[in-house]
Amino acid sequence: MIVEAKTLKDGTVANKYETHLECDNCGMNVDAEEYASGTCSDCGEPWNEKRHMIIHVTSIPMSGQSS
Repeated sequence: MIVEAKTLKDGTVANKYETHLECDNCGMNVDAEEYASGTCSDCGEPWNEKRHMIIHVTSIPMSGQSS
């Protein structure tokens, strides 16, 4: 799942991030069908969520006057 960056109403920026789920038993990525069933189609075991997050950090130009 990928969530794109956005500017919130108060002006703060929520960074883009990605979440990847994998089976804790065999390490294969979990797809939507496996997510719904709770069983890994590769190893046949309950996939026991292992989550990886990637956060994209962006620079924000300085606003106002600088010295």
